Amino acid sequence: MFSKIAINNVKRSFKDYSIYFLTLTFAVCIFYSFNSIESQKSLLDINTSTEEYMIMLNKLIAGASIFVSFILGGLIVYANNFLIKKRKKELGIYMTLGMSKRKISRILILETFFIGLLSLVVGILLGIIVSQGLSVITAKLLSVNMNNYKFIISISSIAKSSLYFGVIFILVMIFNQVTISKYKLIDMLNAAKKNEEVKINNPIISIIMFILSLASLISAYTLIMKIGLSVDDYRFMLSIVLGIIGTILWFFSLSSFLIQIIQKNKNIYFKKLNIFVLRQINNKITTNFISMTTICLMLFLTITLLFSMFSYKNTFDKSLKGNTYFDSSAKLYVDTDVQEINDMEELLNSINFNFDSSEKYVFFNQYKLDIYLSELLNDYLTKKEIDEMKFSYSDHTIPAVKVSEYNSINKLLDKDSIDLKDNEILIVSNYDEFNKAFHKFIKNENSVVIDNNTYIIKNGSTVKDNISSVARELKFIYFIIPDNFEGKLTLEQSNVNVIYDKSNYAKSEEKFSKFYVNILENRNPDGSTALVLGNTLEQLYSLVYGSSAMVVFLGIYLGVVFLISSAAVLALQQLSEASDSISRYNSLKKIGVTEKMINKSILKQTLIYFMAPLSLAIIHSIIGMKVVNEVFATYNKNLFSNSSIIIALALTIIYGGYFYTTYISFKNIVRNSK
Repeated sequence: MFSKIAINNVKRSFKDYSIYFLTLTFAVCIFYSFNSIESQKSLLDINTSTEEYMIMLNKLIAGASIFVSFILGGLIVYANNFLIKKRKKELGIYMTLGMSKRKISRILILETFFIGLLSLVVGILLGIIVSQGLSVITAKLLSVNMNNYKFIISISSIAKSSLYFGVIFILVMIFNQVTISKYKLIDMLNAAKKNEEVKINNPIISIIMFILSLASLISAYTLIMKIGLSVDDYRFMLSIVLGIIGTILWFFSLSSFLIQIIQKNKNIYFKKLNIFVLRQINNKITTNFISMTTICLMLFLTITLLFSMFSYKNTFDKSLKGNTYFDSSAKLYVDTDVQEINDMEELLNSINFNFDSSEKYVFFNQYKLDIYLSELLNDYLTKKEIDEMKFSYSDHTIPAVKVSEYNSINKLLDKDSIDLKDNEILIVSNYDEFNKAFHKFIKNENSVVIDNNTYIIKNGSTVKDNISSVARELKFIYFIIPDNFEGKLTLEQSNVNVIYDKSNYAKSEEKFSKFYVNILENRNPDGSTALVLGNTLEQLYSLVYGSSAMVVFLGIYLGVVFLISSAAVLALQQLSEASDSISRYNSLKKIGVTEKMINKSILKQTLIYFMAPLSLAIIHSIIGMKVVNEVFATYNKNLFSNSSIIIALALTIIYGGYFYTTYISFKNIVRNSK
């Protein structure tokens, strides 16, 4: 009998509370999809370095899944609490008919079991499909082939999803029992008659609170814009605290303040059902200001996280641009005071490292000129830009390469050589989007003064060229100097570039990969042996794409969970409002209000309720993204890109989908009420 009642209740609830079931299903789907990444290694044509990043990614996802399970568990408990509140009267009738609380709890346990089992099965099935698409994204982010692609089901992810959500649903069952045991019969039967408590009735207090919220938010924005992401600065934490306080005060006072303003305009206030909608919104937002604050902050984290992670990815991707001509590059850092060997060729000979006949290579030295980049561009940079350069370590002494060695590099790449007179230099850039000021310098200046000697700039615009294949420590520009340069030169690095023969590529790749690892591992801790940092092109791709993949996956995982949780809570609150307000809507029907007007009022109410936290979250995110983007500004000048458009579209579809589904469900509840 209990099973039959529970199944009928699930069927009835499924119609009115489809959002609850869909949210559970999506939660399981997302959880399974991201935890199945480990199984995708077999689908991808990856090398050893990329595989290491996949292992790290799996560990990150596993750790994040624990955090995600707490969020989803809290969401499920919260949603379940709303369902029980909605059914107070129904449960009260059960008690009136003589059913004990223990038996009612048994019915709820069976309902939770059926709901959990249904959402788990459907979620895993949907997750299996979604995870196949995730394999394609993984391959694209890691820049690898999917030659071994096949449809795969991750048994370990099914087990993990079943375990995590099984524990969550057991906790929900316990929560239901505790909740039912605390309810009194009179409260259950009169649940529908209870109104929300309006927190602010005094218009003066609401205005004061609203002004305080604005002051707190403006102060928070000003502080964070000033100090950026300097987490060691006490003002960083102060800006976060002020932001949270300002957000709380905003939602605590917003609806009451707006009503005071709108009441002044009688044409708007008394138009159609506006007065009814405003009162409904006022009661709900003011009563749920804590949850609205939490939702707003979660949406802020979601938007900032998703946009910033792709800004981070673009930063890494652009760092590769113009730096991948060579299959292998290495640099020996010169330290004449400590190291015995300060020449790359001499070092390789000393350890009997030999190049194969199929491997083309060139040695060259990199010198340090006695002039800083900020000094060179002083007339074309503002003080703020110079300070930002120094803060981001993009300001440095300008490196130089002698023309004969530069021509050797060009010869390796089958490029033409260049000629330089004794009073000429060539300016080469390994990154074509560095700084507008630098491009202005090249356009307006025809010479450079170095150590009191004037050198004519041979090129009228920056030469886009590559010195070595690197991912970090980009120097942005190099001066190609005459071999008999008379200024002060300090030897900084001794370098080697290598190009493999295609017929022997795999062997050479393995050889140099092991060499770079071994030479670092065998270096003496006292620094007496040379510090050599090198990478093959595949290692370089693994470093860049592996790091960005971890950030992107983690960002999408947490971002989607935050977004769904926020939208689901808003939806459930509105559906609870629909159930609580049935008598009010029935009263409107009795006095002659048409169904069309009621539907329009529901649309307005739902739209305002969904837009209230989103609007403030967008403002928070604009400030947040601006601050985060400053960190990547050296490489990535444009915050918005094609990826950003896709993210915005995805956010609109998910959030808008929840809004539309909520509106339809709300409308159906009111329409079917008696």
